[in-house]
Amino acid sequence: MSKNNRDFFKQKKIWSEVKDELLGCYLVPYFNKILSMSNPILYVDCFAGKGKFDDGKNGSPLTTLDSLDKSIAQWRTAHPHGGSMPQVCMRFIELNHAKDLEANLVGQPAGRCEVIDGKFEDNIIPLLQKAIDRHRSLNVFLYVDPYGVKVLNATLFDALTMVFSTAELLINLNSFGFIREACRVMKVAFREKEEEIFRDLEEYDSSTMDSIDELDAIAGGGYWQSIITDYSKGTIDCYQAEKEFARQYKLRLRQKYNYVLDMPIRLKAGQHPKYRMVHATNHPDGCTLMADNIAKRTDRLVIEIQSSGQLSLIPQTAENEMIDDCILEEKVRELLSITTEYTRLNKFLADFYNEYGVLCDLSRLSSGRSGSILKNFEKNGEILVSRKPAFTDRGKPTKFWQEGKGNILMLKRR
Repeated sequence: MSKNNRDFFKQKKIWSEVKDELLGCYLVPYFNKILSMSNPILYVDCFAGKGKFDDGKNGSPLTTLDSLDKSIAQWRTAHPHGGSMPQVCMRFIELNHAKDLEANLVGQPAGRCEVIDGKFEDNIIPLLQKAIDRHRSLNVFLYVDPYGVKVLNATLFDALTMVFSTAELLINLNSFGFIREACRVMKVAFREKEEEIFRDLEEYDSSTMDSIDELDAIAGGGYWQSIITDYSKGTIDCYQAEKEFARQYKLRLRQKYNYVLDMPIRLKAGQHPKYRMVHATNHPDGCTLMADNIAKRTDRLVIEIQSSGQLSLIPQTAENEMIDDCILEEKVRELLSITTEYTRLNKFLADFYNEYGVLCDLSRLSSGRSGSILKNFEKNGEILVSRKPAFTDRGKPTKFWQEGKGNILMLKRR
C-alpha cells in the first residue's frame, strides 16, 4: 500500500525546494522550445500531491504551471499578431490528496488541467493511450516523484520514446531505498543504521518488494544483483553500492534515451544522498539546459545549505568533488580527441555532461564572459571553430560561444 504521508505537506523542506527549483527552472526553456514546434504537449505529474504546502509554498503542480505561464507569455510576445499555439495538456495523478489539489488549481484556464484521482500504476497507461488516440504526434514529459521505488517501471519508460514525438523524464530515484529492498530480497544483511539512512525522508515508502523479478522490473534488468553481492562480501560499502546502482541505472536508461544526467540531493558534505534526481532526454539542447540547471542548484545545495553560505575557492559538484580548470581541460581534450568532424556546440557540451557528469556550469566550459575552457582552446589554436553568422552587422567576425537565436557554432579538434 502507498504511504499517505499527510504530515509531509505541513511544511516544505529545503530539499523539496531544491527539487522543485530544478523542475521549474528547466520547464521554462523546455516549454519555450516545445511551444515553437507544432505538436501538442502532454505534461504528467505522476505523484502530484496537494499542489501547495500548508505553509503556503507551492508544490510541483503550481511550480509547473507558473513555468508554463512564463513560457506562454514569452510565446505571445514573440507572436504579437497571434497565431496557433500548440495545445498544452497538464495532467496530475494523485491518490491521497486529489480534492486538495483540485482546490489549489481553481482559477486555471478551462481545459488546461485535469486531476486524476487514483494510483499512478492504475492510471498512467490509460492516460497515455487516450492522449495517443487523440493526437497522432505528441510531446510528453513525465515528472515521476514517487514515495518510493516500487512503482518505477523501466518498460514504460522505454516505450515512451517509441510512441511519442519527443519524450523526457525527470525521476526522483530513491536509490538507497532500492539497495535496502534488494538486500532484503537477496537475504543480505543491510549493515547501515536505517534511522540514519532514512531519517527525515518523508517521501520514503515502506512498501516492500517480494521478488527479484519485481526489482528487475524497477531497475530494467538484473545488473543490481552483482552490486548487492559485492556489498554482501564487504567489497563495497552502502555508499559505494548506491553510487554504482545510480550509475548503472543511468546506463540502462541510455538504451532508449541518448542523454541521462543525475543530481544527488544531500544536505551535508559526505552525507548519503536523500535521493537522486534523474533526467532523461534524446535532445542535446535539453541535456545542456538541465546540466546548467543542475550546476546552479548545486551551488544552492553546496554553498547555501551544506556550507551555510561559506564560499569555496574551488567549486564543488553535487558529489562534493573539487573540480579545478586543469581537470576540466583534461576531460575536454579527451572528448575532443574523438571529435574529428565539425560538431554542433550543444551536442559537444551534451556529450561532455553525459560522459563525465555535471562537473561545472556552462560558463566554465564555453560561455563565460571572463573566459572559458573552449574559448581558451580557440585562442590557443587547439580547436577549429565555424560560426553562422560569421560576421556581425558591422562586418566584424562573430565571437559568440552560445547557440540559439539564429547562432550556430561548430567545432572540432585541430
